[in-house]
Amino acid sequence: MSTNVQNTPAAAAVRAVEKVMEINAPIETVWKALTDADELTRWFPLHAKATPGVGGKIFMSWGAPIEGQSEIQIWEPNRRLKTTWPLSDGHGTMGGVVLTVDYLLEGRGGATTLRLVHSGFGHGADWDTQYDAVRQGWDFELRGMRHYLENHRGTPRRVIWSRHPTSRDAEQTWKDVMGPKGMGALASITGAASGAAYSFTSPAGTRFEGRFDLVNPPKQFSATVTGLNNAYLLIQAEACGGAPEVWMWMNTYGVAEETCQRIQREWDEMLARVLG
Repeated sequence: MSTNVQNTPAAAAVRAVEKVMEINAPIETVWKALTDADELTRWFPLHAKATPGVGGKIFMSWGAPIEGQSEIQIWEPNRRLKTTWPLSDGHGTMGGVVLTVDYLLEGRGGATTLRLVHSGFGHGADWDTQYDAVRQGWDFELRGMRHYLENHRGTPRRVIWSRHPTSRDAEQTWKDVMGPKGMGALASITGAASGAAYSFTSPAGTRFEGRFDLVNPPKQFSATVTGLNNAYLLIQAEACGGAPEVWMWMNTYGVAEETCQRIQREWDEMLARVLG
């Protein structure tokens, strides 16, 4: 069974982001991951609140001002969830257009097919940055959900997150962050493909090894990190719906807080050094 996130042709035709993903987890488990506040914080936002049912609300926050509240438009347990999108103007709209996210689930043999349609995007240059950021974001987030459900189901998450603005283009930013003075990962990533094994050691001495899940240089890559209890890593060097910046994000499960804090300091110092 395929487990790749797929971009479907409908996305370009209707100005929607559409993704299809196979998850090796029962449909009830995937539904809970989309609708339960505790489960949401184990793969998506840092904080969440949820009131179920049509007209209910789902609040998600990555820390102000990256937060907002969705309204539930369709609630069909274990089948379909449709909500407004919280990260717009706080009312599910952008420029008067309502953005929505439709999750459609189909279970088969203990596994689940999830189809996501994030729609309502306008056409033209003013919309392009938002559209591209959302498309790129879902590539990682859905893979992160799959990784959580297939490997760490029910385990609380600790997030390591470092970000830094950049005035350089994506190619140069990628070389700076991934190069020998940054993560020391450039040689491992160059020419790599999804599913390939990798290993590198950062200049600070932290060992990273596992398998690539998403390889899209010079914009982003995600990978498992076996030495940190099969954590899930993202490094992204592109505009994230606003000013260009670098995001380094890692979902960890069962990793000591002290270890997470040490890596956080390493990343903060490295980004300030190579991009400052």
